[in-house]
Amino acid sequence: VWRLGTVAGVQHAAAFATGVDSIQFVAFVDPNATPDRIPPVVLDLDTYERSGQVVHPDVAIGPFDRLDDASRLVITPYPGGNPTFENPSLFVRISRFTWTVPAGLTNPLVRPAYGYLSDPDIVWVDDRREFWVFYRQVDRENEIAVIRSADGIRWSAPRVVLRAPNHQAISPSVVRRAPNDWMMWTVNSGVFGCGSTSTTVELRRSWDGEAWSPPTAVSLSQPGVSPWHIEVQWIPALGEYWALFNAKVAGSCNTDALYLATSADGLTWRTYPSPVLRRGAIPEFADIVYRATFAYDADRDVISIWHSGARFVSMAYEWHAAFERIRRPDLLDEVNRADV
Repeated sequence: VWRLGTVAGVQHAAAFATGVDSIQFVAFVDPNATPDRIPPVVLDLDTYERSGQVVHPDVAIGPFDRLDDASRLVITPYPGGNPTFENPSLFVRISRFTWTVPAGLTNPLVRPAYGYLSDPDIVWVDDRREFWVFYRQVDRENEIAVIRSADGIRWSAPRVVLRAPNHQAISPSVVRRAPNDWMMWTVNSGVFGCGSTSTTVELRRSWDGEAWSPPTAVSLSQPGVSPWHIEVQWIPALGEYWALFNAKVAGSCNTDALYLATSADGLTWRTYPSPVLRRGAIPEFADIVYRATFAYDADRDVISIWHSGARFVSMAYEWHAAFERIRRPDLLDEVNRADV
């Protein structure tokens, strides 16, 4: 491993082995460059309950008209897997790996009136110049609620926009392609939740983001496992929907891999034989790879991914988020390889 550091300029290295000619290497360090390949790097987030443990990231990529250029990350603290603290929290990006609580904001964005919260998803509604954060409230049923903000600091009271029986509207992922064209994918695991043998991904539609249609089952499956939490985005430059989803085995919510799916219409999906990321990729994800979010840079043809996952430490799971960047062709090469 040759670590270049951040000091600008030319650096040299040489490799020697008995019986062969030496090989010379030259590298130029530009501390302001943005590389196309960054292996997973753990993020240090100052959560409101001070654990730094987090799960279920979702990002909105700037710029945001008449507001600023800084991307937003919504995520939930999850110390030791305790849902009491799983309340949507917001961070703003100040550098590649650094996110901070914006000035004037006190996390969490919302606390439960009953039950617990989970699974936030952030959308920038450009014509209204507002952030909308959807999330799931869990009690005797699943409720999908939304809060809104024009500045990312002051947030509206929650409004419930969807209700479903428990475990039948998990991990809402919202895409808004036009003012009257909203789509929401959720996971339905039936009445048994983690104990279910299989799950179904469902799609709802809306003209305003508040009144949603009944669900339609979509064709998205991965051999041997079932989708558990899902993130969907429309990528105009590719003319496709992309989805990342972690997958469970029957009777468990502990997911060991994250997969990719692509679709032309959001209903019929193609999945790939190998995962995007498998547990053990970094020490912090030794035991679980969970829900992820992503952003596509069409100019550079690279994918940025924000992962979440956990390792088992001292009789509890310790949860973290990590950032990764990879060229789209390289990602497709990885997921198209035969899984072993």
